[in-house]
Amino acid sequence: MLVLVTEMGKSSVRFGGVRLIWAVIAITASAELCAGSFKHHNYRAMTAYMRHLAMECRSIFRLGSIGTSVEGRELLVMRVTDHPDMIEPGEPRFKYVGNMHGNEVVGREVLLHLLGHLCSQYGRNETITRLVDTTDIRIMPSMNPDGYERTREHGCSEGHGRENANGVDLNRNFPDQFLAAAKQPRPEPETRAVMNWIEEEPFVLSGNLHGGAVVASYPFDDSSSHKPTGFYSGAADNDMFKLLAHTYADHHRTMWRGNLCHGDNFPGGITNGAHWYDVPGGMEDYNYLHSNCFEVTMELSCCKYPPAGRLETEWLNNRESLVAFMLAVHRGVKGFVRDRLTKDGIGGAIVSVKRIHHDVTAAQFGDYWRLLSPGHYYVTAHAKGYESQSKLVDVPNCTDGVVVDFSLRPLATGGKLEQPLVYRHHDQAEMRKVLESVVRRCPRITLLHSIGTSVEGRHLWVLEFVATAPGEHRPGVPEFKYIANMHGNEVVGREMLLLLAEYLCDNYGRDERVTRLINTTRIHLMPTMNPDGYARSHEGDLHSSRGRQNAHRVDLNRNFPDHFHPYQTRGRPQKETVAVERW
Repeated sequence: MLVLVTEMGKSSVRFGGVRLIWAVIAITASAELCAGSFKHHNYRAMTAYMRHLAMECRSIFRLGSIGTSVEGRELLVMRVTDHPDMIEPGEPRFKYVGNMHGNEVVGREVLLHLLGHLCSQYGRNETITRLVDTTDIRIMPSMNPDGYERTREHGCSEGHGRENANGVDLNRNFPDQFLAAAKQPRPEPETRAVMNWIEEEPFVLSGNLHGGAVVASYPFDDSSSHKPTGFYSGAADNDMFKLLAHTYADHHRTMWRGNLCHGDNFPGGITNGAHWYDVPGGMEDYNYLHSNCFEVTMELSCCKYPPAGRLETEWLNNRESLVAFMLAVHRGVKGFVRDRLTKDGIGGAIVSVKRIHHDVTAAQFGDYWRLLSPGHYYVTAHAKGYESQSKLVDVPNCTDGVVVDFSLRPLATGGKLEQPLVYRHHDQAEMRKVLESVVRRCPRITLLHSIGTSVEGRHLWVLEFVATAPGEHRPGVPEFKYIANMHGNEVVGREMLLLLAEYLCDNYGRDERVTRLINTTRIHLMPTMNPDGYARSHEGDLHSSRGRQNAHRVDLNRNFPDHFHPYQTRGRPQKETVAVERW
């Protein structure tokens, strides 16, 4: 399905969550539009050039929009792949996003030149042809077209146009794992459009192009401490993120030096985001925590808006690294999760890696992609109604990765209760994903809410089960609660409540006892009362007290009013204690 654009106006349809645009008017590939012209493109020129390319390379390009900016400009996306009107099983999805800050323009221009490069080299260059034939690529040159229109050339460090038309920094505008509910930003139209895009499309890898330094920055972008700088905040896939950052920096003409701009000191041309400086509400963390997608931020130039005469150099600096980073989408483990009997793909199957607490979800055909650095891994595929299957996998040091397929045997039902799929530890972000997943599966009988925050701002989540009117007390319906992980290093109760939540959801309406319990009782589950302490604890610790106390080093189970000891002798009530008392 294609959107037609005529001289009289536009019509639109949607394909895969993206509104597609197709130009049927004749557009001359003038010197201003050709890929070899190194000039700055405002919104009108950018749109014209992308429409021209969509016509010029119609066999592999489709131009679309994921939404509009505050001022109504399209958030244009070019899809690049060998079959642009279909979703191919087994083909990973990749995206580049540029110009998130309107005054950081080099990313916008190099992505326009990248599109021209892919168009001109497809069928001629073996690497480009293989990349396009095996990858579903999406390129958004500008996430902030309104901000760009407010900028001016030679603005190397000034901030005009950085924010969107509402004056909001879009890279501080995404939901953040470390911010309390009251401090979470309200997503702008541009942010909401990208959030929907991330959640609708099973992206595997992404690059976010910025300016003002020359470095590749990897998650996390902030930390629970929100220390302004110098705090290393690594993700569960820290080794893979460092490899991805090096992939870009090592193929860049100069980034690997790490000291190109005033004040830069980045060994190897890479840095952990939070260690550089704290960025709450960033897009790269949102990708990782809310989808399968790994995102790295590339800062491309010391000058945010360099003169046009500098653009050819910037393109040549980045050309090889842009392609090398896209090829990295094929690293690690990939394949299909299928039903052993029917051979059908199992969409929504979960693929987990032992000791890396970050799962990925199989796409609609049962195809999955799990980015992993070279090494030996124990990989397991799980799906509701199936026996799990695990394999020992040797991941090579190559961009092609290794293909590992899973064939799951259906469970014989026989009236058995549904059992939870995954038995492992869950950090704060993963715990929230489990709870949100339960709510999505059982929306009629569940409610997820926070009763407050910890000392370091982590939510104290409560999941409620009740058959009638979740969130309300009903006369005659008794209320029950479980609280776990009061001591942060005592983690079994935390995991048992997450498993219990899945168990109750999956067996409501299937098992008489579970159904009767939820129909007659309002149940509250709080998996952790001490998320800050949990963050300090570590797996395999049998005897130490690390993480037992909260962030103020207070034992929460010695912090409540006592009929033999007033507060004065028990310590000042902590935020977590007060929240539970009020609850």
